[in-house]
Amino acid sequence: MISSRLTQARFTGLQALKSNVKGSKSKIPRRQSLVYRQAALNVNAAAESEVEDNTAEAPAAAAPKRGGGKGRKPKPGPAPSMTIGDLVEGQEYPGAVVSVTDFGAFVNIGCDIDGLLHISQISNEFVKNVADAVSVGQDISVRVLTVDHDRKKFSLTAKTAVEGGSTEKTQKPRQARVKKERKAKPQIPVKAGDTVSGSITSVAPFGVFVDVGEGFQGMLHSSQMKLPEGVEDHLSHFKEGDVLEVRVGGINREKISLTQLTDDEIKAQKEIETKGLSTVVEVPEGSGPFAHVLAEAGISRDMFQSKPAKKDTATKEAKKEKTEAKAAAPEKKEEAAPAKEAKADAGGISAKLVKELRQASGAGMMDCKKALAECGGDVDAAKDFLRKKGLASADKKSGRIAAEGAIASYIHAGSRLGVLVEVNCETDFVARGEKFQELVNDLAMQIAACPDIAVVSTEDVSAEMLEKERAIEMEKEDLKSKPEEIREKIIQGRLDKIAKEMALLEQPFIKDTSKTVAEVIKASIAEIGENIQVRRFGRFNLGEGIEVEDKGDFAAEVEAQTSAMAAKAAEKKDDDKKEEKKEEAAPAVAVSAKLVKELRQASGAGMMDCKKALAECGGDVDAAKDFLRKKGLASADKKSGRVAAEGAIASYIHAGSRLGVLAEINCETDFVARGEKFQELVNDLAMQIAACPQITVVSTEDVSAEMLEKERAIEMEKEDLKSKPEEIREKIIQGRLDKIAKEMALLEQPFIKDTSKTVAEVIKASIAEIGENIQVRRFNRFVLGEGIEKKEEDFAAEVAAQTQGKA
Repeated sequence: MISSRLTQARFTGLQALKSNVKGSKSKIPRRQSLVYRQAALNVNAAAESEVEDNTAEAPAAAAPKRGGGKGRKPKPGPAPSMTIGDLVEGQEYPGAVVSVTDFGAFVNIGCDIDGLLHISQISNEFVKNVADAVSVGQDISVRVLTVDHDRKKFSLTAKTAVEGGSTEKTQKPRQARVKKERKAKPQIPVKAGDTVSGSITSVAPFGVFVDVGEGFQGMLHSSQMKLPEGVEDHLSHFKEGDVLEVRVGGINREKISLTQLTDDEIKAQKEIETKGLSTVVEVPEGSGPFAHVLAEAGISRDMFQSKPAKKDTATKEAKKEKTEAKAAAPEKKEEAAPAKEAKADAGGISAKLVKELRQASGAGMMDCKKALAECGGDVDAAKDFLRKKGLASADKKSGRIAAEGAIASYIHAGSRLGVLVEVNCETDFVARGEKFQELVNDLAMQIAACPDIAVVSTEDVSAEMLEKERAIEMEKEDLKSKPEEIREKIIQGRLDKIAKEMALLEQPFIKDTSKTVAEVIKASIAEIGENIQVRRFGRFNLGEGIEVEDKGDFAAEVEAQTSAMAAKAAEKKDDDKKEEKKEEAAPAVAVSAKLVKELRQASGAGMMDCKKALAECGGDVDAAKDFLRKKGLASADKKSGRVAAEGAIASYIHAGSRLGVLAEINCETDFVARGEKFQELVNDLAMQIAACPQITVVSTEDVSAEMLEKERAIEMEKEDLKSKPEEIREKIIQGRLDKIAKEMALLEQPFIKDTSKTVAEVIKASIAEIGENIQVRRFNRFVLGEGIEKKEEDFAAEVAAQTQGKA
């Protein structure tokens, strides 16, 4: 009541002020008008102050209810009793869902703001739709995951602890981002034209880096050096720590280029580099621009006849010229040789020859000019010169560390042959390039096409195997009559041939048999500009080494199988009669069609098998499921003893080509191998191997006994076991060894698609479903660059060095 009167008084005062201002607008100056407006604002403030005071003095019973005025629903959950600063990470709070979104739900836990329950934190199971899991108003118990005090937000989780006492992984508290203050870039202590003295910090093939002060380095390129007489290579002349006096040639951003040459020497050097690259053509006086173009192209008036000559006269003249040309040919050749030498001595190389060699070789202009000068203007000889130069640079690059690259696979049609190969280069930038990727795929196909190869290079061939071959060669009859020194050379030649047949790099390249694989890789090094190496490869041939029983005559085999099936059918008939008698003796169990249908949908078994299972289990559907499952796994155990020589070879290359897997999975027939279920199992197992970095063998039986003995000796020396009795200690150690073996075995790992089962259980279930023995025979798992020690370098300095080297 009081507040309504005060509001009315405020409104009346405002109206009065407005009318006064409006009525005397023309009479009141601007400054007095502003005074009236300020008075009106003061009236408003006073009225609001009195309303707030009277509202505070009102009894608590008259306070409005939580959630708003009349007609508004109250907010679900507890009343606000704390602020975001009172929350404790990891503490559990009761609450209620306030709102539901596509990405999660907001929960009221009695805080001044609501917390976010993300879709990934609603349940331990996968949640596809938030609305299916929670609803507005639902009571829920949650734990605080993270609290962001700066942004006034906090996240919640409703996940519960899982079996074994472990809990789902929680996200680490998100730390508030602190804006880093940008440091002012340091000023370069030198400018163009300054002469400085500094020590050499590093020596590279293209030049040296010199310290110019305050942490800055300049690059002195090899073309800007003054070397003493008799010194051809700066690499042998300069060493780290030597002091040089240099001049700043130029500064581009923070890149400082240095020189030891004077301005006159630089000018003379440019003139020498451009000498011979321009051509001067002579045209008659008064000729137009087109005549100059024709002359530069080598077209002159003498090439065309002004008037057509008579046929007889032209023929006679042509024959005469031809005869004279043959007679004068030796003289011209003799004259041409001195002319060529004179041209080479003069060093004048025409732009036409440089252009021709550039188009043919793809090399740089100055390289082409130098090659032509070295070869006396002979384009073919210059091509060989450039090729040798490119390969020489490739030899230098082959000594650098190559820890990047790609892992590639090749599966031949029919999935009976597979290859996995790791090819290394120096940088991931080159590894993603089209040319490198093409080379890697070509090498994978090369390995698939060479059944005899076992190693990358001849250096990798086992010395023990070569010694064995040497002993065999020494006993051959054709060498016993040879002298000792000749016999040794022949044997060494034969051993070298054997090693080359086993080495990948020595094989003829499949796309160009005139080159070896090593030559192709060397050419790629010269073209790409980085060291490239084939590090390792795996090649699987389906079923190789498995002894398949020779079943002889196919007709006899069919007859034997038919007889066995007939005998089995007769045996089954006798069993059915016995069961009928047994059923007559025992009280019959009524099995409804509804129960049979339910069991068929749940198990996928046949109708008669479901009916029999329900009859055996007294109509209990769950017990009948276990009955069918045991029956299927029992038959799977019987099938696991049969020979499996068919199957498929599969590969898996992870995104980025830094992880690759090659696996051979065997079954009994190629019919099953082509089936969809078997193919799905094979692909799942390849991904399973990729997801398990610790596995090295298929089963625990394949773990090395030598490795286990070594682990046993380590465990025996541990302090926690020395106080245990001998018999207890032995059991503990054996348990730990079994655990190590299981961690290394593929079949003992939790299946990636259903972690409640092991890989062995999944394979066993597939045997029961498909009806044939299935075995994981072998696998290879390559991780790019594992085991290679990569030199750590400053990336910025490396880029600057390479950029200056190309300048």
